[in-house]
Amino acid sequence: MAESTDDATTIEAALLEGANIAHVIELELMNEEDGGLIVCARVDIPAERTMREVSTILYQAKRRVTEAVPAAHTVYLEPDVWVDPDTAQPTTSAVVMLGLD
Repeated sequence: MAESTDDATTIEAALLEGANIAHVIELELMNEEDGGLIVCARVDIPAERTMREVSTILYQAKRRVTEAVPAAHTVYLEPDVWVDPDTAQPTTSAVVMLGLD
């Protein structure tokens, strides 16, 4: 278990090394039968980034993870936008225009 905790800490640090990932929203580690590691993470990427930029950010993040933890044979990253749970969010009616029908 300690090894998995160490790996998680190392992987999170590797993901946050990039200037475009501000938060690791969720991180899951699973062991493969061959002793490798499957890494699944949701990472915060600024909403204003283009799809091309997101692709590059995720590629670089995957590379940092596999360099930091060589056992991480498979890395799945899901881009997301982090919403601070302590910040008041607008109501739906403030964002969505209601129909007249």
